[in-house]
Amino acid sequence: MAKKVKIFVFDLDGTLADTAPALLNAGNQVLKSIGRKPIKLEQYKGFIGGGTKKQVEKLLLSTGGIPECGLDLYFKLFQDRYYADPVKDCFLYEGVLELLEFLKKKGIKSTICTQKFEGSAKKILLHLNIYQYFEGFAYGDSTGVLKPDPKVFYHSVKRLSNGKYFYVGDTVVDLLLAKAVGASFFFHKKGYAPQTVDKAGVDFSFDSFGELICYIKKNLA
Repeated sequence: MAKKVKIFVFDLDGTLADTAPALLNAGNQVLKSIGRKPIKLEQYKGFIGGGTKKQVEKLLLSTGGIPECGLDLYFKLFQDRYYADPVKDCFLYEGVLELLEFLKKKGIKSTICTQKFEGSAKKILLHLNIYQYFEGFAYGDSTGVLKPDPKVFYHSVKRLSNGKYFYVGDTVVDLLLAKAVGASFFFHKKGYAPQTVDKAGVDFSFDSFGELICYIKKNLA
């Protein structure tokens, strides 16, 4: 029987890149529009992981509730503000480029699986100069559902042959998705939900991408 090819599937926010500053900027513009005080970055990071609309809902609930005109209006306002500058102060985590280069040299395919909508996600991937490393993409508006629905994962790998999957993420949503599709789960502890490290089902956790490279060399390469 032929050996399955290895395929790495990556979350984006809090996994490959810290994108929270731009999200916070848009969120605080929403709060300003309804006369509320801005919040801090660390508080906003706790909202990330369930999709952008869920972020806006948590933002409003945590600062006084959802106004009478409803969530959809403020979600649209957030999207408009965020799309105007989704790369504001965002950066790759140290070692990400080295990992992507390592996987490429080993012939290991990589894909993106994110809750972020395609327009803003592409801007970020291109701005950070990593778009070219990926051979499949699933965005928050690709399938009509969000993670942890397996449809999102399979959309990201649909152009690749069936393989042995490794999922790299930073939240419990990512963990649930990995387990739903039978992927090994590698957890980034410096992302937005560090408490996930204590959940059952984490196959390997790491603080730096250098650690992940060493793990792959030792156990997978």
